[in-house]
Amino acid sequence: MADIRRLDSMLAARIAAGEVIERPQSVVRELVDNALDAKADEIALSIRGGGIEEIRLADNGCGMHKEDLPLSIMQYATSKISKVDDLYDIHTMGFRGEALHSIAAVSRLTIASRREGDEAWTLSVDNLRDEKLTPGGPDRGTVVTVEELFGEIPARRAFLKRAPSEATLCRQSLLSKAMAFPSVHFTYSQDGAMKVDLPRRLSLEDRVLDILTLDERLERKSFVTLSADYGDFSLTLVTSLAGLHRSDRSRIKIYVNSRQVDEFSLVQAIVYGYGEILPGGAFPYSVLFVEDEASLVDFNIHPAKREVKLRNKAEIHHAVQRLVATGLPRQIPTIVASQDSQPYLQPIAQERTSWVDSSFALDRIRYAQEEKDGGHGSGPQTLSDKPRDSAWLDKAKELFSAQGQHKAASQPVADFWSDRSSGFRYIGQAFRLFLICEKDGALYLVDQHAAHERILFNTLRKQRDVQRLLVPIEFEVDGDVDAFLQEYGYIYTQYGLGLGQKEDRLWELTSLPASARGNEKSLVAFIQSARGSEEEIEAGLYAVLACKGAIKAGDYVDDTTAKALLEEVFALDDPSCPHGRTFVVKLSEKELRAMVGRTS
Repeated sequence: MADIRRLDSMLAARIAAGEVIERPQSVVRELVDNALDAKADEIALSIRGGGIEEIRLADNGCGMHKEDLPLSIMQYATSKISKVDDLYDIHTMGFRGEALHSIAAVSRLTIASRREGDEAWTLSVDNLRDEKLTPGGPDRGTVVTVEELFGEIPARRAFLKRAPSEATLCRQSLLSKAMAFPSVHFTYSQDGAMKVDLPRRLSLEDRVLDILTLDERLERKSFVTLSADYGDFSLTLVTSLAGLHRSDRSRIKIYVNSRQVDEFSLVQAIVYGYGEILPGGAFPYSVLFVEDEASLVDFNIHPAKREVKLRNKAEIHHAVQRLVATGLPRQIPTIVASQDSQPYLQPIAQERTSWVDSSFALDRIRYAQEEKDGGHGSGPQTLSDKPRDSAWLDKAKELFSAQGQHKAASQPVADFWSDRSSGFRYIGQAFRLFLICEKDGALYLVDQHAAHERILFNTLRKQRDVQRLLVPIEFEVDGDVDAFLQEYGYIYTQYGLGLGQKEDRLWELTSLPASARGNEKSLVAFIQSARGSEEEIEAGLYAVLACKGAIKAGDYVDDTTAKALLEEVFALDDPSCPHGRTFVVKLSEKELRAMVGRTS
């Protein structure tokens, strides 16, 4: 007797449904997608009992013909694709033909719809049984009602959360969809009470801020919108200024072709763009919209369509980082005394009103000269050549060559020291972090790690001693980095790093600067992830090495070492670490007297 047998069709349908419909939130996601694909500009969602008892979604879209209603709940039946090639040219939110069939397999489903010029009809089906088609329905569009979700699958119901928690997830799903469609009016009702009403908006920024301010006390003036068009893809980023941040990445959202996706590399690109203008462990509120050419995007990975493959991901990653780094208004942070009426402790670099690139510091002098000569950045460039496969590198070349035009103009570098020739009196070390000294009638607090990091950074840039490794270090890289190294490996070579490709995606480090011995692991980790222009590679490379070798926060610094370090600091034109963070704070005698009430 055979041990293998075909599953009952109902059992097979419910197993398949488990991949698409996990909870009420999944139903909301699929129904909203269908409404958007029907070109609706009015979408009303109402739920009862956390969506377990009932989910009802009404739209004013194009509706369905009578003949299409029975087909709509068949597995792999869809109007959105017809051949294999269509999978690589997706322009709709749904396309797999699984959603309604999966919903019908685990609930009582009713679909009432009217196509313009036709009569309205209603289809009802109970867990894929008792299918009925009757006349009647809405005057326009479609109304879908889902009742008793998982009513016949108690094991699935047992894993659901309490009704209020499931309702919260349904609401979040609707808001997630609404974020990318400002021209659509969305409403959400829960147990008979209207909870959310999002009117139509003219811009993504307005819709994003409408949603972000629903649950948190956020001010619209704390956000800025950045955008750029690169030919095959365009970017729109609504993001918070440096003064507004949180302790996790949960408010960084990524949308690709209007669909929210989990793409950590683009989250990382946003964080890298902010660099050191945010304190350690702080992250912005950001919503990034990527509009990419459909042929370069593949959503056919998971039934929930939360994952995506981007053939030009490396190019987009770089563009996002540059967009943030060059477009975000940069403000040097100030330290405020404990009482509102007290004066500020001014950072030494107060005169600089904007920051060009907090991730890498090498281009600042060049920008200052451009400003002096009257030159200004021309804004993002439009790239027209369409990438094919690994040919994105051709586009990357254009992008790198145009970087000077992407950057915002900066202020001339100021002379921050009132008198370079005058000496200073070293007072001591505080908290094993700050070196304190008195100079020209003011106190200076210097971050010892960041200061030493900058000094090492400058020293390392002047060194060119190279040592060959007796045993090369092998390492693997991702496909986009592999292609980048094949084309731009010479950037590393001119800084003393010998690289060779052993096979596809397998490289080896054969030599390195003498000053980098002991930091081989850090260098390899940097090479495995870094992509960018020559200036960015140089700055990032030396920042890694300088950071590893610098005096750390918490280290004791003797007086001789401290004085020598401070002499180097006061010789700098620009007191900032390789990551772009200003590390000197100045407190004048007048300010200090005012803080303790000694005004005379």
